[in-house]
Amino acid sequence: MNLHKLDPRYLILTFLVSFMIAGQLFLGFFQKWDAFSASVLTATLTELALSRWIFKEWHFPLSALISGIGIGLLLSSHLVWPYALAAFLAIVCKFVIRIGGSHVFNPNNIAIVTLLYFLPQYAVSTPKQWTNGFGIMLFILVLGMVAAYAARRLDTVLAFIAGYVLLASIRHWVFGEPFYYSFGPMLGASFQLFTFFMITDPKTTPPTRKIRIIAALLIAFVDSVLRLNAITNSLFYASFWVMLCYGLPYRLYRTKQHARRL
Repeated sequence: MNLHKLDPRYLILTFLVSFMIAGQLFLGFFQKWDAFSASVLTATLTELALSRWIFKEWHFPLSALISGIGIGLLLSSHLVWPYALAAFLAIVCKFVIRIGGSHVFNPNNIAIVTLLYFLPQYAVSTPKQWTNGFGIMLFILVLGMVAAYAARRLDTVLAFIAGYVLLASIRHWVFGEPFYYSFGPMLGASFQLFTFFMITDPKTTPPTRKIRIIAALLIAFVDSVLRLNAITNSLFYASFWVMLCYGLPYRLYRTKQHARRL
Protein backbone atom coordinates (compact mmCIF):
# COMPACT_ATOMS: atom_id res chain seq x y z
CA MET A 1 0.00 0.00 0.00
CA ASN A 2 1.32 3.42 -1.01
CA LEU A 3 0.95 5.66 2.03
CA HIS A 4 1.31 8.77 -0.12
CA LYS A 5 -2.01 7.93 -1.81
CA LEU A 6 -3.85 8.10 1.50
CA ASP A 7 -5.16 11.34 2.92
CA PRO A 8 -2.44 11.91 5.54
CA ARG A 9 -5.00 13.47 7.87
CA TYR A 10 -6.45 10.03 8.61
CA LEU A 11 -3.05 8.81 9.80
CA ILE A 12 -2.58 12.00 11.82
CA LEU A 13 -6.01 11.41 13.37
CA THR A 14 -5.02 7.80 14.17
CA PHE A 15 -1.80 9.08 15.74
CA LEU A 16 -3.68 11.56 17.94
CA VAL A 17 -6.40 9.10 18.96
CA SER A 18 -3.72 6.56 19.93
CA PHE A 19 -1.97 9.26 21.93
CA MET A 20 -5.22 10.18 23.66
CA ILE A 21 -6.12 6.59 24.57
CA ALA A 22 -2.59 5.82 25.80
CA GLY A 23 -2.62 8.94 27.94
CA GLN A 24 -5.93 8.08 29.53
CA LEU A 25 -5.42 4.37 30.08
CA PHE A 26 -1.70 3.98 30.73
CA LEU A 27 0.12 7.27 31.24
CA GLY A 28 -2.09 9.24 33.61
CA PHE A 29 -2.41 12.40 31.52
CA PHE A 30 -3.99 15.34 33.34
CA GLN A 31 -6.77 15.88 30.79
CA LYS A 32 -9.92 13.83 31.22
CA TRP A 33 -12.68 12.91 28.82
CA ASP A 34 -14.68 16.06 29.54
CA ALA A 35 -11.77 18.17 28.27
CA PHE A 36 -11.52 16.16 25.04
CA SER A 37 -15.29 16.24 24.60
CA ALA A 38 -15.37 20.02 24.98
CA SER A 39 -12.54 20.66 22.52
CA VAL A 40 -13.69 18.12 19.92
CA LEU A 41 -17.35 19.15 20.00
CA THR A 42 -16.53 22.85 19.87
CA ALA A 43 -14.09 22.44 16.99
CA THR A 44 -16.48 20.20 15.03
CA LEU A 45 -19.57 22.37 15.49
CA THR A 46 -17.65 25.56 14.73
CA GLU A 47 -16.23 24.14 11.51
CA LEU A 48 -19.61 22.81 10.40
CA ALA A 49 -21.27 26.17 11.05
CA LEU A 50 -18.56 28.25 9.34
CA SER A 51 -18.34 25.91 6.35
CA ARG A 52 -22.08 26.14 5.86
CA TRP A 53 -22.12 29.91 6.32
CA ILE A 54 -19.08 30.78 4.18
CA PHE A 55 -18.93 28.03 1.55
CA LYS A 56 -22.64 27.04 1.56
CA GLU A 57 -21.83 23.36 1.93
CA TRP A 58 -21.56 20.57 4.46
CA HIS A 59 -18.49 18.37 4.69
CA PHE A 60 -17.07 15.84 7.08
CA PRO A 61 -15.13 17.87 9.68
CA LEU A 62 -11.96 15.75 9.61
CA SER A 63 -9.59 18.66 10.23
CA ALA A 64 -11.80 19.85 13.10
CA LEU A 65 -11.56 16.42 14.75
CA ILE A 66 -7.78 16.61 14.44
CA SER A 67 -7.70 20.14 15.86
CA GLY A 68 -10.03 19.26 18.72
CA ILE A 69 -8.06 16.22 19.85
CA GLY A 70 -4.81 18.13 19.43
CA ILE A 71 -6.07 20.94 21.67
CA GLY A 72 -7.18 18.40 24.26
CA LEU A 73 -3.73 16.83 24.32
CA LEU A 74 -1.57 19.95 24.26
CA LEU A 75 -3.49 22.13 26.69
CA SER A 76 -3.79 21.59 30.44
CA SER A 77 -6.38 23.33 32.61
CA HIS A 78 -8.36 22.56 35.74
CA LEU A 79 -11.40 24.02 33.97
CA VAL A 80 -13.24 22.83 30.87
CA TRP A 81 -14.01 26.13 29.13
CA PRO A 82 -10.37 26.89 28.11
CA TYR A 83 -10.41 23.75 25.95
CA ALA A 84 -13.60 24.91 24.25
CA LEU A 85 -12.25 28.45 23.81
CA ALA A 86 -8.99 27.22 22.29
CA ALA A 87 -10.85 24.91 19.90
CA PHE A 88 -13.15 27.77 18.85
CA LEU A 89 -10.20 30.11 18.25
CA ALA A 90 -8.35 27.46 16.25
CA ILE A 91 -11.20 26.94 13.80
CA VAL A 92 -12.09 30.63 13.51
CA CYS A 93 -8.46 31.54 12.76
CA LYS A 94 -8.37 28.85 10.09
CA PHE A 95 -11.29 30.47 8.29
CA VAL A 96 -10.34 34.11 8.86
CA ILE A 97 -6.54 34.27 8.41
CA ARG A 98 -6.14 33.02 4.85
CA ILE A 99 -3.87 33.75 1.89
CA GLY A 100 -4.34 32.27 -1.55
CA GLY A 101 -7.38 30.30 -0.48
CA SER A 102 -5.81 28.45 2.45
CA HIS A 103 -5.10 29.21 6.08
CA VAL A 104 -1.70 30.59 7.08
CA PHE A 105 -1.03 29.71 10.71
CA ASN A 106 -1.33 26.29 12.25
CA PRO A 107 -4.77 26.62 13.89
CA ASN A 108 -3.82 24.81 17.09
CA ASN A 109 -0.60 26.75 17.46
CA ILE A 110 -2.15 30.18 17.26
CA ALA A 111 -5.00 29.17 19.60
CA ILE A 112 -2.66 27.68 22.21
CA VAL A 113 -0.28 30.65 22.04
CA THR A 114 -3.23 33.00 22.56
CA LEU A 115 -4.38 31.20 25.69
CA LEU A 116 -0.90 30.69 27.12
CA TYR A 117 -0.04 34.37 26.67
CA PHE A 118 -3.31 36.07 27.62
CA LEU A 119 -4.80 33.56 30.07
CA PRO A 120 -1.83 31.89 31.81
CA GLN A 121 -3.81 31.66 35.05
CA TYR A 122 -6.29 29.29 33.39
CA ALA A 123 -4.25 27.25 30.91
CA VAL A 124 -0.74 25.83 30.64
CA SER A 125 1.03 23.30 28.51
CA THR A 126 2.90 20.74 30.59
CA PRO A 127 5.69 18.38 29.45
CA LYS A 128 3.82 15.19 30.47
CA GLN A 129 6.75 12.81 30.87
CA TRP A 130 6.26 9.25 29.64
CA THR A 131 7.54 7.76 32.94
CA ASN A 132 7.84 4.00 32.41
CA GLY A 133 5.65 3.63 29.34
CA PHE A 134 8.51 2.94 26.93
CA GLY A 135 6.64 0.32 24.92
CA ILE A 136 3.73 2.68 24.39
CA MET A 137 6.16 5.52 23.64
CA LEU A 138 7.85 3.44 20.95
CA PHE A 139 4.50 2.60 19.36
CA ILE A 140 3.48 6.25 19.32
CA LEU A 141 6.83 7.31 17.88
CA VAL A 142 6.61 4.76 15.06
CA LEU A 143 3.06 5.84 14.30
CA GLY A 144 4.16 9.47 14.31
CA MET A 145 6.95 8.70 11.83
CA VAL A 146 4.50 6.87 9.56
CA ALA A 147 2.05 9.79 9.69
CA ALA A 148 4.82 12.30 8.92
CA TYR A 149 6.03 10.15 6.02
CA ALA A 150 2.51 9.88 4.59
CA ALA A 151 2.14 13.66 4.82
CA ARG A 152 5.51 14.06 3.03
CA ARG A 153 6.81 15.95 6.04
CA LEU A 154 9.32 13.47 7.48
CA ASP A 155 12.07 15.87 6.36
CA THR A 156 10.59 18.50 8.66
CA VAL A 157 10.55 16.12 11.62
CA LEU A 158 14.13 14.96 11.12
CA ALA A 159 15.44 18.50 10.55
CA PHE A 160 13.75 19.80 13.68
CA ILE A 161 14.98 16.92 15.85
CA ALA A 162 18.53 17.29 14.50
CA GLY A 163 18.45 21.04 15.09
CA TYR A 164 17.07 20.60 18.59
CA VAL A 165 19.72 18.03 19.56
CA LEU A 166 22.53 20.21 18.20
CA LEU A 167 21.31 23.32 20.01
CA ALA A 168 20.58 21.39 23.22
CA SER A 169 24.18 20.17 23.13
CA ILE A 170 25.39 23.76 22.76
CA ARG A 171 23.19 24.92 25.63
CA HIS A 172 24.53 22.15 27.84
CA TRP A 173 28.25 22.15 27.04
CA VAL A 174 28.72 25.84 26.19
CA PHE A 175 26.18 27.65 28.36
CA GLY A 176 26.17 25.17 31.24
CA GLU A 177 22.50 24.28 31.07
CA PRO A 178 21.76 21.08 33.05
CA PHE A 179 21.76 17.98 30.85
CA TYR A 180 18.25 16.89 31.81
CA TYR A 181 16.89 20.38 31.22
CA SER A 182 18.48 20.43 27.76
CA PHE A 183 17.46 16.98 26.54
CA GLY A 184 14.65 15.99 28.93
CA PRO A 185 11.86 17.71 26.97
CA MET A 186 12.40 15.24 24.13
CA LEU A 187 10.95 12.51 26.37
CA GLY A 188 7.80 14.53 26.94
CA ALA A 189 4.50 14.02 25.19
CA SER A 190 4.18 17.72 24.37
CA PHE A 191 7.49 17.67 22.48
CA GLN A 192 6.46 14.65 20.45
CA LEU A 193 3.01 16.01 19.70
CA PHE A 194 4.59 19.27 18.59
CA THR A 195 7.13 17.44 16.42
CA PHE A 196 4.84 14.91 14.75
CA PHE A 197 1.57 16.83 14.70
CA MET A 198 1.97 20.61 14.82
CA ILE A 199 4.95 21.38 12.57
CA THR A 200 3.99 18.73 10.00
CA ASP A 201 0.61 20.25 9.10
CA PRO A 202 0.47 19.89 5.28
CA LYS A 203 -1.71 22.99 4.92
CA THR A 204 0.58 25.43 6.73
CA THR A 205 4.08 24.05 6.15
CA PRO A 206 6.06 25.19 3.08
CA PRO A 207 5.56 23.13 -0.08
CA THR A 208 9.26 22.68 -0.89
CA ARG A 209 11.70 20.52 1.07
CA LYS A 210 14.41 23.17 1.29
CA ILE A 211 12.08 25.78 2.78
CA ARG A 212 10.56 23.23 5.18
CA ILE A 213 13.99 22.26 6.49
CA ILE A 214 14.96 25.92 6.94
CA ALA A 215 11.70 26.55 8.81
CA ALA A 216 12.25 23.53 11.07
CA LEU A 217 15.80 24.62 11.89
CA LEU A 218 14.61 28.18 12.59
CA ILE A 219 11.99 26.85 15.01
CA ALA A 220 14.66 24.85 16.81
CA PHE A 221 16.92 27.92 16.97
CA VAL A 222 14.23 30.30 18.26
CA ASP A 223 13.14 27.67 20.78
CA SER A 224 16.71 27.39 22.04
CA VAL A 225 17.04 31.16 22.43
CA LEU A 226 13.80 31.29 24.37
CA ARG A 227 14.92 28.44 26.62
CA LEU A 228 18.18 30.24 27.39
CA ASN A 229 16.06 33.19 28.49
CA ALA A 230 13.91 30.95 30.73
CA ILE A 231 10.74 31.52 28.70
CA THR A 232 8.22 28.72 29.17
CA ASN A 233 6.15 27.16 26.37
CA SER A 234 9.05 27.99 24.06
CA LEU A 235 8.15 25.46 21.36
CA PHE A 236 4.77 27.03 20.69
CA TYR A 237 6.10 30.57 20.75
CA ALA A 238 8.98 29.61 18.46
CA SER A 239 6.64 28.07 15.91
CA PHE A 240 4.39 31.15 15.99
CA TRP A 241 7.25 33.64 15.51
CA VAL A 242 8.89 31.65 12.74
CA MET A 243 5.60 31.43 10.88
CA LEU A 244 4.95 35.15 11.39
CA CYS A 245 8.42 36.35 10.38
CA TYR A 246 9.39 33.67 7.85
CA GLY A 247 6.40 31.60 6.80
CA LEU A 248 4.00 34.49 6.24
CA PRO A 249 6.34 36.53 3.98
CA TYR A 250 7.18 33.37 2.05
CA ARG A 251 3.49 32.61 1.55
CA LEU A 252 2.85 36.16 0.33
CA TYR A 253 5.79 35.88 -2.07
CA ARG A 254 4.57 32.59 -3.52
CA THR A 255 1.04 33.94 -3.88
CA LYS A 256 2.31 36.96 -5.81
CA GLN A 257 4.50 34.75 -8.02
CA HIS A 258 1.54 32.53 -8.78
CA ALA A 259 -0.65 35.53 -9.62
CA ARG A 260 1.97 36.84 -12.06
CA ARG A 261 2.06 33.53 -13.91
CA LEU A 262 -1.71 33.58 -14.49
